[in-house]
Amino acid sequence: MVKKSNKAKDVKKAEGKGKKKAKPKKATLKKARGKVEKEKEVKEVKKEGKVEKEKEVKEVKKEGKVEKEKELKEVKKEGKVEKEKEVKEVKKEKRIEKIKFHGRRDISDVLKLRKKKPRFMRQELPKLKRLKDKWRRPRGIDSKKQEGKRGKGKLPKIGYKKPASVREIHPSGFYPVLVHNVKELTLINPEEEAAIIARSIGRRKRNEIIRSANELKITILNPRKGEL
Repeated sequence: MVKKSNKAKDVKKAEGKGKKKAKPKKATLKKARGKVEKEKEVKEVKKEGKVEKEKEVKEVKKEGKVEKEKELKEVKKEGKVEKEKEVKEVKKEKRIEKIKFHGRRDISDVLKLRKKKPRFMRQELPKLKRLKDKWRRPRGIDSKKQEGKRGKGKLPKIGYKKPASVREIHPSGFYPVLVHNVKELTLINPEEEAAIIARSIGRRKRNEIIRSANELKITILNPRKGEL
């Protein structure tokens, strides 16, 4: 088989062999290099700018944090100082007033009017060990004590009542009066009556009552620790 020759192809090949490849000129190379260098410089400048901005931002944040911490510390210090001042003021207010009048009244004449009372014992108290020494009225149908038989023990009756002058008297010899404020204290007769300060009264108000009681020469029957 004889190969057919393509004349057009052969002609093109011959033309291509005859032509030489054109080398790039020096000017174009310089331009390309300049572009690359410029791009590098721009990138470096951008990087430097970013780094500087980041540094500035960090410094600003640090300064802001430091300022905030300083402000917080100052606020805490001020708060502590104020609290300490308040505590000191409260401590100063909690000063305990001393009671000047806390004694007994001579009531020997009044005590002579008292009648002697028998010991009212519960039924069968001496016999049964389990019973406590507390008065209980006998309720049995056949109870001899309830009937009031002799030798079975005395029963409480209205006849054992004390006279009115001796009744409700305190062991100190004064008639006790419950007091809640200074106004109630002024109604007390210091020769016969004495004050009992209510337990719900706080330190400040109690100090006021004690101060006014000392001025009016009124006895206080329930002193607390450190008041005498």
